[in-house]
Amino acid sequence: MDGGDGHGQRVTRLQAGDVPAFGRGAALLGCGGGGRVDHTVSAIRRVGPGFGVPVLSLDDPRLERVAAVGLVGSTTVLEEKMPSGRELPDALAAVERWTGDRADAVLPAQIGGVTGPAAALTAHLVGRPLVDADLVGRATPRLDQLTLFAAGALPVTAAAATSSGLRIVVDAPSPGDLETVWREAVSHSGGWAAFAIGPVPIATLRARAVAGSVTRALRTGRALAAAADPEALARAVGGRVVALGRVVDVDRAGDAMAFVHSTTAIVDTCTGAVARIEAGSEYVHCLVDGEPVASTPSLIVVVDARSLDPVAADRIRTGDELAVLVLPGADWWWADPVRLGRVAPRAYGVDADVVPEPAGVR
Repeated sequence: MDGGDGHGQRVTRLQAGDVPAFGRGAALLGCGGGGRVDHTVSAIRRVGPGFGVPVLSLDDPRLERVAAVGLVGSTTVLEEKMPSGRELPDALAAVERWTGDRADAVLPAQIGGVTGPAAALTAHLVGRPLVDADLVGRATPRLDQLTLFAAGALPVTAAAATSSGLRIVVDAPSPGDLETVWREAVSHSGGWAAFAIGPVPIATLRARAVAGSVTRALRTGRALAAAADPEALARAVGGRVVALGRVVDVDRAGDAMAFVHSTTAIVDTCTGAVARIEAGSEYVHCLVDGEPVASTPSLIVVVDARSLDPVAADRIRTGDELAVLVLPGADWWWADPVRLGRVAPRAYGVDADVVPEPAGVR
């Protein structure tokens, strides 16, 4: 795995047999957040062997306009109040009716967590291709942190469909306005909603999207299935292990900017070093014996030391045996200091500087 954007031979079609690996990869790229993929993966598998979607690159000449789809609200409520399967297609239909434009394809608003598989299911249900890209390269809690908006002001047209049947279409001058409206409405209408942004001109996405995300998720999921231990997994996905040991302390508190804030301490079994992971909705900063070793936009991921299953930030418990890995972040964020500020630790409510990636990672 090279770089942070899925370079190399890319996926051209997702088939039913790819779904478990794609889901595992999306879960890992969620960096501890993004919601559990289990229910959406199960929904795709229920489609059976007939499931299949073409996967197009951003450079495909057939693309003129693409809609970004995803989920907003509480992923905990999403697990308790599961989707019917129509919310994302309904959100896409609503934004297409409002704008009068048809999307040639869909892409995940973020590849990390439930949105990756949900976008693939949406593409199948509406009979359109999936684009091998996303708007984060991982998971993130806020709409203003999507690459579509991080490169400068861009008017937003988007639609949300809630589990209770409410449809909300918003034309907004900024993603902050969109988020304010949606979160207020969603909090009173089921706790979560599906959304579709756009359709966005492909020229805009070619400049503002993270390419290769679907390919990266599938490769990562296959690596997870094949790896025997955390070191093998790190080698397969182009990452590094920064801690491997037992959780000795977890401290959680509410945070208005990051929705939740937690600090986890892990004592490394081999070295005795203490690793500390700061998390909002996702893992955003990591120190070892007080020295910063990684931060967003690098991907800090935590897996069970034995099964290698990804572990969500809100599910870590004292006594767990875990491995902490760091994977390269998307080049798109590192290319510009303004962009970098949108996903720096302070953007998540963690008072720390960005930690550069080691030389030779890319």
